[in-house]
Order: sequence, then C-alpha cells, then structure tokens
Amino acid sequence: MFYTQTDREQVTAERTKRLIVVIVPAALLLLLAVASFVWFRLHRDTSGWFLTGLVTILGGSYFIFFQSVYLKPVSLYKRHVNYMLDGHKRNTAGYLKEIGTQVLDHEGLDCRTLTVNIGEKDAPEDDRLFYLDALKPVPTLALGTRVRVLSNDRMIAGLDLDDPQS
Repeated sequence: MFYTQTDREQVTAERTKRLIVVIVPAALLLLLAVASFVWFRLHRDTSGWFLTGLVTILGGSYFIFFQSVYLKPVSLYKRHVNYMLDGHKRNTAGYLKEIGTQVLDHEGLDCRTLTVNIGEKDAPEDDRLFYLDALKPVPTLALGTRVRVLSNDRMIAGLDLDDPQS
C-alpha cells in the first residue's frame, strides 16, 4: 500500500493549518468592513461607503484567491488520500508495460501514468492506464514484470509483484 494512516493525519493537519490562514484574515476583514459601516452610519458620514466597500472587496478577494490557490489543492489531496484508504479498490493483474516520467494533472492531482497489459499476447487493447501519485516514490520494477495493481478509479493505491500461483 502506498497510503497509510500517517498520510491521512499529515494531510489533515496541513489542511487545518491552511484553512486557518484562509479564513481568519478574511473574517477579520469582514468584521472590519461591518465595523466601518456601523461607525460611519452612527456618525452620519456618507463618505464612508467608499472605505467600507473597499475593505469588503479586499476581504472577499483575499478569501476567493487563497481558497482556490492555497486551500483547494490540499483539500483535493485529502479527499484523494481518504479514497485510497477507505474507498472500494479493484485488483488488476498484468504485465508492467510503461511507467511515465512526466508529471501531469489528473483531476487536480499531480500524477504519473503507469500502463499494465492484462492480456497474454501484449495486445494494445489489453492495456490499462493507471495514475500514480507524483508525491509517492516511483516503483523500481523492470518493465515486463507481472504486477498486481490495487486501484480506486484508476488511481493506484498499491502495487506489488504478482504471484501467478495465488
């Protein structure tokens, strides 16, 4: 297995840290906007709408930007780790045909491709494409080795040598 309970704990801790970094400043800016609105209304100052609007826009922009750039990738990875640990997994046995060297985006995660041929005659229609988390070490298996892939929705949760006697 590539994933352990420790991976889940680490990604949960990182997500919590990033959630605080995103929500606390945005909430403080929103509270500042409300306070400035109340202050200017109590003093019947009609020129305060500009400052209140500016702080509101700044707080909303901060939240939207950092939520999508800073928090969302960790949230996606946390969901991925949970799927790999708790989700339904499928076993696929075959011959290792290719391990991709390029890191590419698959559903918001950085992955490498891994191709396994499940047929006996190396026919292209028997190739199965899987995705390996780029944060996990690349297996050191020779091409043509018989492997067993434990996967969840084409994402690899585990990779072992296959024993044909079992």
